Parts: sequence; C-alpha cells; structure tokens
Amino acid sequence: MTVTTLEIPSDSDRERPRTRHSPPVPHSSLHATLSSARREFVLVRGNAVPGPRELRQEAAVLKSLMRRWVRISVLWDERLLAHPALVEYVLWQARAGIQVRTAPQVPVTMALVDDSTSAVFVDQGEDAAHGTQTVSFSRCPDTVDVLHYLFLGLWEEAAPLVVENWAPPEDDQSQEVLRMLARGLTDEQIAHRLDVSKRTVSRTVAKLMRELNARSRFEAGAQASRLGWFGAADSPE
Repeated sequence: MTVTTLEIPSDSDRERPRTRHSPPVPHSSLHATLSSARREFVLVRGNAVPGPRELRQEAAVLKSLMRRWVRISVLWDERLLAHPALVEYVLWQARAGIQVRTAPQVPVTMALVDDSTSAVFVDQGEDAAHGTQTVSFSRCPDTVDVLHYLFLGLWEEAAPLVVENWAPPEDDQSQEVLRMLARGLTDEQIAHRLDVSKRTVSRTVAKLMRELNARSRFEAGAQASRLGWFGAADSPE
C-alpha cells in the first residue's frame, strides 16, 4: 500500500508573505500524477471554490488527457455554479466532450486515475497553518475501490449538464429583462420600459435566476453577459 500526503499552498496563500520553513511541494508532482491516466480520469468537485491558477492547471491536465483519448468524467457540486467564472469553465468542459454532471451536494473533492490511483483534496481553511491544501494520494486497491464506488453512487444520482440549457433565451423579452438586470434596474423600472405588468417581470426574473443558478437578480444579468448571451454591440455597459 502506498499513501502519499502533499501540502499544496492555496491561491490566497501564494499572495500572503510568510516565512518559509521548507521548500513548497511543486504542483508538477500533483499534475504529473493526474496526467498519467491512460484509460479513465474521474474528477469530483466538492463545494470548495477553486482559484484561477488551479483551474488553469486543471484545464491543462484535461487537455493533455483529451489529446490521448482518455475517458473523462467530472462531477460538480452545483452550488459552485453560482460563480460565473466557474460556469464558463464547466461549459467549456462539456463542449469539449467531457462527461459533466452536477449534484446538489458533493461531499468531497477527489480524483481517480484509471483503477490504480486516488487523490483526495482537503481544504484546511483560513485557520490552518499557512492556509494549505492537503492532497492524499493512494495506490492501495481497497482505498481506490471504495472511492470509486463513492463516485459511482454520486454519479448515478447526479444530473447531466446539458449545454443547450445554458443557451440564451429565444424570446426577446427575456433578453431585454436580462440586459436591464445587468444594469441594476428594478422590476418596476423594467415593467415600465417594456410596458408589461410588474408581476410578469417578476415571473420572468425568477425563471431566469433558476436557469442561471444565480443567487441575485444582478448576478443573473452579469452571468448572462459573461456567458456571451448579449451581442458585442448591445452588451450591458
């Protein structure tokens, strides 16, 4: 049995000056292990929000695997889709041919490389020393099997991400509502401009917020803008 534990500095930690007591573990070790998949790669994303650098490195790993025709499955905690930048990244995965599903609650962040290696990520939080992230690798067959069964259970209950569901609404009224939401207009102001009832606008806003998994009205408009739902000529300022 082989279990290796690495401490990976978080994005916020890299920006925080600190006394270095030992050389940091290079990310190359982590990503070299993940990139070694030959047949199948599984990535499960819990509710911990990944930083921009982590996403760039992960995307590089996924591109490398896709070039070698490795089967890739990614499961996301759907709460992460409240972050517009992550929505763009998740849609990129789906459009690239990666199997993507979402679940209401994902209890762990982990990766499985073929049937031989597992990596479990534990975010130690702001109170942990140096704000590090622990990654535990294992090549123990029993450990890998247990985590694989956990993944299969989560995957079976998860919903496939349908890219078409993230397409711009076809009706002009919904698009106009989104534009005005991005500009910060209230339901009353939108109703006045569109010459419809406030109740109609409220129903439309609620529907758009559900479709975009947005937590606020403004976030719905901003997220639609980031997804490119508005043309370059008429995007919200």
